Amino acid sequence: MIDSAAARRVRGMHLATGTSVVALLLGWAMPASAQTATPVPTASEQSGTVAPSAEEGVAGAQAEGTTPAQDQADIVVTGVRASLQSAQNIKRNSAQIVDSIVAEDIGKLPDRNIAEALQRISGIQIQRNYGEGSSVAIRGLTQVRTELNGRDIFTASANSSSLSLEDVPSELLAGIDVYKNPSADLIEDQLSGTINFRTRKPFDFSGFKVSAAATNTYYDLARKSQPTASLLVSNRWNTGIGEFGLLVSASYQKTVFSQDTISTEPFETLDPNDPDPIIRAASLAALSSLGRTGQVTTIPHGTGIGQVNGARRRFGIDASLQWRPTDTLEITGELFRNDYKFRYDDFSYFAEPAEGALNVVPIPGAAFAFGPNGDFQSGSFRDIRLAANTSLEKRHSTTTDYSLNAKWRPSASLTITADGQFVDSKTNGLRSIVGLNGVGNATLVQDISGDIPSFQITAPGGLENPANYASAFYLDNLSNSRGKDKTGRLDAEYKLDGGVLQSIKVGARYADRSSRSSDTGYRYTGLNAVPAQLEFGNFSKFFRGDADLFGNALLFSRGITRDYGTTLGTLGIPTTPSYLPSSTSNQSQKTYTGYATAFFKADTLPVPIDGNIGVRVVRTKLNVDGFYQQTDLVTPVAGGPQVTGPTTFVPIVSSDNYTSVLPSLNLRAHLTEKMQLRLALSKNISRPTLSQLNPSLNITEPGIAQIRQEQYTSGGNPDLKPMTSKNLDASAEWYFSRTGSLTVAGFYKDISDYIQTGISQRNVTFTDGQTALYNVTSYSNVSNAKVKGAEVAYQQFYDFLPGPLAGLGAQANFTFVDSSAPSPATEGPVRQLPLQGLSKYNYNLIGIYERGIISARVAYNWRSKYLRLTSGNGSGNLPVFQKASGQFDASITANVTPHLSLTLNGVNLLNTIQQTYYGLESRPRDSIANDRQISGVARITF
Repeated sequence: MIDSAAARRVRGMHLATGTSVVALLLGWAMPASAQTATPVPTASEQSGTVAPSAEEGVAGAQAEGTTPAQDQADIVVTGVRASLQSAQNIKRNSAQIVDSIVAEDIGKLPDRNIAEALQRISGIQIQRNYGEGSSVAIRGLTQVRTELNGRDIFTASANSSSLSLEDVPSELLAGIDVYKNPSADLIEDQLSGTINFRTRKPFDFSGFKVSAAATNTYYDLARKSQPTASLLVSNRWNTGIGEFGLLVSASYQKTVFSQDTISTEPFETLDPNDPDPIIRAASLAALSSLGRTGQVTTIPHGTGIGQVNGARRRFGIDASLQWRPTDTLEITGELFRNDYKFRYDDFSYFAEPAEGALNVVPIPGAAFAFGPNGDFQSGSFRDIRLAANTSLEKRHSTTTDYSLNAKWRPSASLTITADGQFVDSKTNGLRSIVGLNGVGNATLVQDISGDIPSFQITAPGGLENPANYASAFYLDNLSNSRGKDKTGRLDAEYKLDGGVLQSIKVGARYADRSSRSSDTGYRYTGLNAVPAQLEFGNFSKFFRGDADLFGNALLFSRGITRDYGTTLGTLGIPTTPSYLPSSTSNQSQKTYTGYATAFFKADTLPVPIDGNIGVRVVRTKLNVDGFYQQTDLVTPVAGGPQVTGPTTFVPIVSSDNYTSVLPSLNLRAHLTEKMQLRLALSKNISRPTLSQLNPSLNITEPGIAQIRQEQYTSGGNPDLKPMTSKNLDASAEWYFSRTGSLTVAGFYKDISDYIQTGISQRNVTFTDGQTALYNVTSYSNVSNAKVKGAEVAYQQFYDFLPGPLAGLGAQANFTFVDSSAPSPATEGPVRQLPLQGLSKYNYNLIGIYERGIISARVAYNWRSKYLRLTSGNGSGNLPVFQKASGQFDASITANVTPHLSLTLNGVNLLNTIQQTYYGLESRPRDSIANDRQISGVARITF
C-alpha cells in the first residue's frame, strides 16, 4: 500500500517528468495544406495517390477531376516547386476534402516522425512527448483514424486504437493524406479525420532505384549527437510468367533528449468556512500566520524540479513484392514492421509539507505576496520535508503488418479488388522509482510571480547532508499490451459510359480485432533504511543556467536506477510485481460492414458539378471483461498495527451490439477552370478505447492515519456508447498557378455521446467498518459537444520578381476552432471547458527560397492555449491548460549534383519554454525546457 505522501509525490513526479509538451519540429519540414511532394505520379506510380480504406484508391476519382490545360503542359519541374505542384494537384483533384504531404524525394518525408510531418497542415495541432511530436488532433478532435495504405494500423495500447505517431520513422513513407470528411467507401471509427500513410511500391519506378541518406543530429540540452540512416532498393523484371517487382526500404534512427522541468504542486484553498472541522482548523491557523484571517486564500502544496535524460531508437522496414501476370491482374504482398524503443532516467527533487500536515506552514512574519484573487505569488514556509526521486521509464513497441491485395480488371468498366491483412502489435512498459523522504526540517522560499518560477531550499548541514532524509521507499510498475487484427474486404467498381452517373462502387468488409492490456499497478515497498548508494545531483546547468534554484542536492544513484534488475538487487527486493486478475482487461471487437457509393458528374450544367453519394452500414459486436478488486486491512487478534488482509476479485463481463448507418455526400462545383467550391455532409462514429471500456477497479483500504485523506483510483466504464458525429464541411479553392493557391474552408460537427474524463467521489466501506472517500477518475458520455471553425491556406512562388528574388516563395495557414461541451470539473473557479487538446487558434508562417542549387526554408508554428487535463490525479481536481507557444525552425539544402544533396537543419532555435497552469494563469504548474537540434544530412539517389 502506498502512503499518501508517496502517492502524491508519484503524481507530482509525473507532472515534472511525465508530461512533456515541448516539440522538436525538424526544420526542413515546411508543408502547409499539402506540402513537400513529388511530381504527380504517372499511371504506374499510383502509390502516391492511394486513398485510405481501399487499395483500389481514388486514382479513378482523381482522373475524373478537371485540370486547366495550362497545368497539363509538359514541363519538367523539380525540387520544392515540384513538391508544391504535386501536393496542390492531389488536393485539387480529390473526390473528398483532403490535404497531403508527399516526400520530395525517395525517403525524404521531411520530418523525424509522422506527427511532426503533419504539423504544418491547416487544421492539425500536435502534442509532444519529450521533445518530439507524438499525437495529433484534426480540427480540435483527437479521435483520429490511422491507416497504412488504406488498411488498419495501430500500436498496442490500452489508451488508443490507432498508431502511436512517434513510433514510425518517416523515411519509410512516400506520403501522407489527411481526409477531413469521409465518403461511404472509407472505413469508419473517427470523428475528426483519417490519416493514411503511404509506402512506395516497386511498380512506382521504371526500373532499378536506390536511395540512401545519413544524418547526424546534435542535441544541445543533452550535449550529445546521434545518427540516422535509411536505404531504399527497388527493381522490376519481365519474366515468362509476367512482370515482378521487389522493393525493400529500411530506416534506423537513434535520438537522445533532455528535459528540464520546474513544477509547482497543486494549490490548496485555505477557506475559513470549510465544512470539514480538521481542514477548517488547519486553514484558520495558516491564514492567521499569513495575516489573512477571514480571506479565502490559495497556496501551493510545494514545488519541485525534474531533470530527464532519455533516448529513442526506431527501426523500421517495409518490403513489398508485386506481380503482374497479365494486363488485367496485379497482386501485391507487403510486410511492414516497426520496432520502437523509448527510455529515460531522471532526478526529481521536491519540497513538500511535513508528514501528516495538510498544507505547507507559512513562516510567521515573513513577507508574502498575493494576487487580487487571493492566489499565492511569493513567500516563505517552514517545516518543509525534502523528497527526492530517481526513476526509470521504458517502453518497447513492435507492430508487424502483413497484407495481400489483388486487383482484377476483367473489362474496361469493371474492377474487382480483394484485400486481406493481419496486424500483430505488442507493447511492454516499465516504471521504476526510488524515493527518499526528508525529516521535515527544511525551509522554502518560493516565488512564482515571474516568467520562470524560482525557489530556494535550506536545510541543516545543507542539501547534501544525508541526515536530512529519514526514510525511503520503492515503487515499480510493469505493463504489457497486445493487439491483433484480422481483416478481409472485397470491393467492386463499375464505370458507366455517358450520363450523369459515372460509376458505382460497392463493397463488404469483415474485421476481427482483439486487445489485451495488463498492468501490475504501482507496487509500494517501504525500505528499512535510507539506501547508502547516494550521489550528488548536479543542477548547475539546469534550464541552461537560466533558473534561480537551490543548487545541488543528494539523491539515490542514477547509475543504479538505469538498470531495473540492478535496482531490485541493490534494494534487496527478490521479485517483480505480480499481474493480478484485476490488472488485465480484454476486448474483442468484430465488425461487419457493407457500403455503396455512386460517383456522378454533371458537366453540362451552367456550373459543372461532380461528387459522390453513398451509405455505409456497420454492425459492431463488442465484448470486454475485467475484475473489481478490493483489499481490506485487518487488525491481528493480539492487537498491533493493521496489516493487509485478503483480496477479493469479482469478475465483470460486458457486451454490446449495435448497428450504425453512416450516409455521406461530397459535392464539387467548378466555377471556373481555376476556382471550385466543395460541400460535404457525413455521419461517422468513434468507438471507445480499451482503457475507456476497461471495467476493472482496484480499491485498497487506507491505513488509519490516512483514512481521513482523499484516496485516488481510476477505472473505465464498460457502458460507454460510441460517439456519433454529424459533419458539415464547405470550402472555396482558387488555384491561380501551378504552385499557387488560396483556399478557405469552414466546418461544423455536432457530436452525440462525447466521451470525457472526470472525477467522481465514492465512499467505500470496508469489512472493519471503516469508510474512505475515493476520487475515481473515469469516463462518461457527457451528452453533446459541438465543434466549429474555419481554415485558410495560401502558397505561392513569386516568379514575377526580378533576378534572384524570383526564387522566393511563401506558405501560410491559419485555423480557428471553437467547441462547447459539458464540463466534468468538480472543483475550483473554472467550470466551462473546451474539448481536451483543442487550441482555438493556430497558424504556420513559412518562407521559402529556391534558386540554382540552393533551397532554404524558415518556419514558425504557433498555437493558442489548450486544455491538457479536465481534472485528474495531481491537479487538485482543477483543469490543466497549456499556455500559448510557438516554435521557429530553419533549413538550407545544397543540391551538389543531381544525385547528391547536403542539408543543414535547425530545430527549436528560439528555445521555446512550454508552460502549463492549474485552471487560472495565476496558478502555474510546469515550465519545461527541451533541446535545440542541429542536423546535417547527406543524401544520394540513383
